[in-house]
Amino acid sequence: MIHVPRFITGPFKPNSLFLEDAEYGRALDALVKAVSDVLITSPDGGRIFLGRRKVHPQPDWWYMGGRAKPGETPQQAAARVMRRELGLQLAPARFEVIGSYSMIWAMREQPPAEHGTADISTVHHLVIQPEEEAAVQIDEKEYAESRWFHPEEVLKGEFHPILKQALRDLQAKTTYKALQQAVQQGDEDSRLATLARAFVAAAQESMLPAERGVMQVDFDEASRKYAVTLQEES
Repeated sequence: MIHVPRFITGPFKPNSLFLEDAEYGRALDALVKAVSDVLITSPDGGRIFLGRRKVHPQPDWWYMGGRAKPGETPQQAAARVMRRELGLQLAPARFEVIGSYSMIWAMREQPPAEHGTADISTVHHLVIQPEEEAAVQIDEKEYAESRWFHPEEVLKGEFHPILKQALRDLQAKTTYKALQQAVQQGDEDSRLATLARAFVAAAQESMLPAERGVMQVDFDEASRKYAVTLQEES
């Protein structure tokens, strides 16, 4: 339903380069960085795995994820980040794109912290199996804790609106895949109509926030509470 096409023009070769914090901070002032984030679920979709980050730009419950490197596909970046943050060796093909999101943050880890940062995030869906769940080794430098949540806990609780948006988008994609499978199997028209209505309802729920405008998010770190207001796009 959603994917990230890739076009390589000319004989591109990535150059490995490490930036010290001061230099990286200057780059963040000038550039929008690309990140690959991962929404992890159990096989039945009834649980969502999140980590509580220690540092800005999002010192709260969040995806596993991080910056993409030049030359990587979003899926390759996601697989690399999973090795670093969870200790899991996973094939890039297992990461299914949910959507692309524009994120602007008032704070960042690198000084000057108050200059903030701007990201374009490709969020992926990853299903992990019980044996993989048992092998998870969370990166304690990045995350204070990690745990599983029920989807409704995230949708109705104190979580960043982007997490909720990605979850709604995943639900819409899941209903679309069920409809697609039913069409391919030649299911009865009544079954197709039911699935089509479910998909339209999920898609409308998913698109509603974006259609209203820009979400202004205020986060109180002390209470870990979110306040969201909608602004018209200028």
